Amino acid sequence: MALIPEQVRQQLKDRFETVLTGPVHLTVYTRPGSSRLILPAGVGCATCEDARQMAELLRDAAPEKIAVEVVDVTRDEERALNDGVPDVPTIAVASDSETPRIRFQGLATGTEFPALIDAIERVSRAEHGLREESVTALAKLTEPAEVMVFATPT
Repeated sequence: MALIPEQVRQQLKDRFETVLTGPVHLTVYTRPGSSRLILPAGVGCATCEDARQMAELLRDAAPEKIAVEVVDVTRDEERALNDGVPDVPTIAVASDSETPRIRFQGLATGTEFPALIDAIERVSRAEHGLREESVTALAKLTEPAEVMVFATPT
């Protein structure tokens, strides 16, 4: 079974053609070559290869707008830590001119997949989708804040 079925790929291509306006940079943090075996010491990554393939399929839907960079955390652990990526796989979404602030940990399939597509579209259009009251309240923050959203079908 394909990670993203051909029909969905074509729908994404058609949608991205009209919706994406600016560039999007996807950074995939992975541990290649670890297969699906998860060892007690935490070595292994069951979905790293799938996450890389997903990012590349998304890029293929809009190659003129979406770029993909793959970071091997076994070779560049310092970068992953500096980027605030504690685990793999992680897909970070950003425009070409900003530091990634949107990250999807784990494989963004099922109920998480639409959120990944929405993030790509919003970053491309430089739209946050917040109401004015929210923007005003956020502007009053004096210290950095981290927002985490957990998604699960249960």
